[in-house]
Parts: sequence; structure tokens; C-alpha cells
Amino acid sequence: MQRDGSSLTYAGGLLLLVGFIAGAAVGIAIDQPSLGAIGGVAIAALLALLLWFVRRDRA
Repeated sequence: MQRDGSSLTYAGGLLLLVGFIAGAAVGIAIDQPSLGAIGGVAIAALLALLLWFVRRDRA
């Protein structure tokens, strides 16, 4: 992995964490925290895969 500043490095793990927390918060608001957390992680995983596919083509 290059660390010379010529290429940005993106972390999909952060998206998963944020998705989990945001999903749980939305789930708490609708009295379904587990379902919200699962939905948040699922959406975040799709975003992380999309980010990976986009960055993979540019590397």
C-alpha cells in the first residue's frame, strides 16, 4: 500500500460502524433496534462494496 500521498485510502469499516450506530438509532425510534442495526449494516455494507469497486478501478 502506498503512503506517499498520491492515492487516498478509504476504509469501509468506518462505514459499517456508522451504519450500525445509525441503524440502531433509527431502530430505537421505531421500537425495533435489532432490525434497525441489521438494516444499517446492510446498507453500509453495500456502500462499502460500492466504494471498493470505484476505488479498485482507479488504482
